[in-house]
Amino acid sequence: MASSTAVPVGFHYETKYVVLSYLGLLSQEKPQEQHPPSTQGPQQSVIPQALAKEVLEKLKTEIEEELKHLDEEILEAFTSTGFDCHTSPVFSPANPESSIEDCLAHLGEKVSQELKEPLHKALQILLSKPVTYQEYRECTQETDAHASGWSKVLVPLVLLQQFLMELTKRGQEPLGALLQFGVTYLEDYAADYIIQQGGWGTVFSLDSEEEEYHAITAEDSNDIYILTSENSGQVKLLVSFRCLCWFRIDGGAIPGFL
Repeated sequence: MASSTAVPVGFHYETKYVVLSYLGLLSQEKPQEQHPPSTQGPQQSVIPQALAKEVLEKLKTEIEEELKHLDEEILEAFTSTGFDCHTSPVFSPANPESSIEDCLAHLGEKVSQELKEPLHKALQILLSKPVTYQEYRECTQETDAHASGWSKVLVPLVLLQQFLMELTKRGQEPLGALLQFGVTYLEDYAADYIIQQGGWGTVFSLDSEEEEYHAITAEDSNDIYILTSENSGQVKLLVSFRCLCWFRIDGGAIPGFL
């Protein structure tokens, strides 16, 4: 299955790497005893931890093989494409301690929490039908309708990851098909937005902004608001714990930190 949208060859390689790397995050999870999805009905049974570990190890091996094939594909096509992994922020981040999949994991976790119900509904629909790109596309678009901005880019990745895990636990080997689903969807429905935002490398700055936002939020949580009564003019004062200052209220003075 090929994308119907023409994208730069470098973007195609980066998108394929992004999908594989994000799906590969599953193999980093700690195996736990899990119940199959509710579609199993009353015949549910616990999936032993040993089996879960075996599933994750097998998945890890498959993804590593796909990444190896991608590297070979890029090298073989270099003379015609000129694409060099060393100049791509996706393959070679400016900060060696950072990775595109780690940044996407942080953003994906937020999307998973904010869109928990729509994602769960979409997954149950996918698991109840044959594995086809059309079904994946329709479920992803329905879920995407609840998101905006970069969250719309994360939705297909988050849903694909959940879908892959459930199918793998059922003994299926869907990685090849789902990889193509993800790449095709992102190139057809998210490529324009991603490129306009500066490409996949922009994800690194988004993750930094997210961390900075949480830091500021934690700091602001120490602020104290003082409200006077309506009769005294509805004066609102903010007292924070950053520096010492004085406020005058009704002719008096109180110490505070701002």
